[in-house]
Amino acid sequence: MAPASLLLILLSTASAGLAHLLWGRRWQQLPVFWLAAAAGSLIVYVLDLRLPLGLVAPAGVPVLEVLLGAWLLLIVASRLRV
Repeated sequence: MAPASLLLILLSTASAGLAHLLWGRRWQQLPVFWLAAAAGSLIVYVLDLRLPLGLVAPAGVPVLEVLLGAWLLLIVASRLRV
């Protein structure tokens, strides 16, 4: 498995787990949170969106930007009351 893929999965899983801890009410919400975090991460990674901060990008993954994209979609998913 490529390091970038593994890092994206790890960041999505950690973000979804923390969001479920903060906002989750039922176990059925966890897959929805994971899909939202994965979608946000992939959108940022595929579009190669970067902040002009010059931060380190391990395996070519802009970690801060990927986390911001994941949390943006996680906030949207939490407000949908799934």
